[in-house]
Amino acid sequence: MRRIIVLTCAVPLLAAAAALTGGAAATGGRVPEPAASPPLGDEYYTPTELNRGLFDAADLPAGYTRLDGAAAGYPGVLDTDACSVVGYSELNGASAIQTTAVRRAFRAEDGSTLAFQLLAVGPDAVAGWVAYTADPPTKCPVVTEDGYTIRNSRLPLPGVAEPAAGMIRIGGTGPTATRRHSASVGWGAVVLTVEETNTSESRQDRFVEIVGSAARQVREIAAGPSVEDLRRGLLTLADLPDGFRIVADDTVEGREVFTERDCDGKIEEYGDDQLVARRTYAKGDATVSLAVGPGTDGYGLTGAMSRRVRECADGVAEAPSISTDMHVGGIVYQDRPPRLRGVTLYREVISDIQVTMAGGVDLAAAEEIREAALRATWKIYD
Repeated sequence: MRRIIVLTCAVPLLAAAAALTGGAAATGGRVPEPAASPPLGDEYYTPTELNRGLFDAADLPAGYTRLDGAAAGYPGVLDTDACSVVGYSELNGASAIQTTAVRRAFRAEDGSTLAFQLLAVGPDAVAGWVAYTADPPTKCPVVTEDGYTIRNSRLPLPGVAEPAAGMIRIGGTGPTATRRHSASVGWGAVVLTVEETNTSESRQDRFVEIVGSAARQVREIAAGPSVEDLRRGLLTLADLPDGFRIVADDTVEGREVFTERDCDGKIEEYGDDQLVARRTYAKGDATVSLAVGPGTDGYGLTGAMSRRVRECADGVAEAPSISTDMHVGGIVYQDRPPRLRGVTLYREVISDIQVTMAGGVDLAAAEEIREAALRATWKIYD
């Protein structure tokens, strides 16, 4: 579902900010153009996140080459049916389950092919997906169709945390028999599947070791975005009014930027030592500073901003609110010149923008910049 972002009412105290910036009416009755919400909610993983959990050739034993064309995106995948000779059943269309998936495949020098897939199926569906691999050795150990026989047997996965299951699938008999190793491992809301085709019994131990290493790699999904990922959430000059230039582009620790003062003027920190991407822009006396990074207590930061507006008589006002499914906070510091601050929480990231309103940048323009910063956070997970 696509949702929209619109600016709603501004509190009367903003009249002071408008006067300081020379704007007779900060918003002038203008209704900003709506902006679409991010396509995925906080409970979903994106392909960028899932790809952190996949192996590359350097993570595998020597002799593997990555194959081109591995699919990534949002396919409609329903199930895997090892109780048939075909072995798979994928349904697309209205009945399909839409889930985020990434795939990667490799060919070994010995001719076998190794394929990895990560599916963000959700925590409630993980057990069912592992069962697709766990059940056939007992449910249908022998499958015969049109004179062709498939034998399914259990493949132990020692050292791999539950839920997990392995299976050996042998098709036909004699010298033309084919062998496939399969494994499914659940981690949180994600299922890892690993398959090795055109293989042999002599490669079974190698496959089990690879599955164990791949299951540990999946945990990298939770590592959070890299600094380069965070930089995609920063504004470019094209996002700002004409005349701005970039005056600083650096990284800082979150504790340095994700802060707010209490009513006694004491600085409270809502970040830690994790690195935050920061970029500063200037146009005459007008400045824009945007910091994007992981935060330990983003809700604490927006709560502190709200308390300062409600409880402190120190020249602050609430910013115009934004109606969105993302958690946001806003405040206007009525300094000379005044400064608009907007904070957006998206997944584990805090986006914190501050706009000094001077040099022709009034509250309306500052709010447009704030909205652009909100939209930019979605690019972090592209």
